[in-house]
Amino acid sequence: MAEPFNFVETDSAKLYTAIVGSLMDSVKEPLYPGDERRIFGEALVAVFVALYSEFNDKMKQRTLKYARGAVLDALGERYAVYRAEPAKAKATFRFSVDSAQTGNIIIPSGTRITTDGSVYFATPEAAVLAAGSTYVDVVGVCTEGGSDYNGFAAGTIATLVDLIPYITSAKNTTISAGGDDGEPYTEAGDDRFRERIRLSPATLSTAGPENAYRYFALTADPNIVDVAIDCPMDSPNVINVYPLMKGGTLPDADTLTKVTAALSASDVRPMTDKVTAIAPTQVVYSIEIKYYCTKDNEAATIETIEGSGGSIQQYIAWQSAALERDINPDQLRRLILAPSTGTGAVRVEVTSPAFAELTKAQVAQLSGTPVVTHEIIT
Repeated sequence: MAEPFNFVETDSAKLYTAIVGSLMDSVKEPLYPGDERRIFGEALVAVFVALYSEFNDKMKQRTLKYARGAVLDALGERYAVYRAEPAKAKATFRFSVDSAQTGNIIIPSGTRITTDGSVYFATPEAAVLAAGSTYVDVVGVCTEGGSDYNGFAAGTIATLVDLIPYITSAKNTTISAGGDDGEPYTEAGDDRFRERIRLSPATLSTAGPENAYRYFALTADPNIVDVAIDCPMDSPNVINVYPLMKGGTLPDADTLTKVTAALSASDVRPMTDKVTAIAPTQVVYSIEIKYYCTKDNEAATIETIEGSGGSIQQYIAWQSAALERDINPDQLRRLILAPSTGTGAVRVEVTSPAFAELTKAQVAQLSGTPVVTHEIIT
């Protein structure tokens, strides 16, 4: 991995030496602690560090590796790659009347239903409650995009905002689902968008390069975090695409359909290729460990290793975050013995998992609950 680089020096110690040394050279005499001229130079150090750090950050954002937010959007625009917008959650709503009417009742497009006045769903197109019927089911779409609007239980979105004659109730009959955050202005959102920009030059080829298939698969759904492309040796024109979702979950049928459609466009797929989107295979593993710590550090070590977001949870997330990631107990040992934050264990015994090599169409998946014990050493 390449070392981080800076366009200008931002190390406070080096700037201190340079500034104070320059002052001494200018006055041609040593400046001892307490000298007003030295104090003035020392005060300048903080100013230069702040200015140089900001300048350095602005310059580094000109590169794809360090760009973020709106700057990353501008870099993507050069390649006609745009940030994925949040998808809106949907639910099925039942519009009802107390008694059947002799004429049709029109449910206008844009009719809104709310939970409590803060979250609104609206009908994307007009619907008709036919004469003689007491209800009609209509799909409603949240007016805002994002995963926060998933999971509203049936019957909880039940206040009709835009009143319709004869309609006495409107409420969701299914749980709201389908909303996602797209590629938000967060570290994770920027990283995913950055990867698509990096892959975009491969789309200029019409020969079906692997990175082009990966790029178009990632554009199919913002919840796809990794894609593997495979061409079986005995079927040179068959392309199998394996998408992996957030959290290491497998894609459902709708996602596979979207990926296939994205890769089958006439300006994407070479005519001789047969492209199929397939769910990866999960390779299960278990966790059974025993670690050792001192009495003084027992509470802190338990929190670091077993707490929420601790070493074990980090390992589970890491193991399922990418395809073809071998099941590696050494990574678990590293996180337990040398965590990035907190107090690590003195020693650890890993009974499972055992090392297992995975193929590009496989992803590791935890089976059961981790079995974790610890012992105090003196």
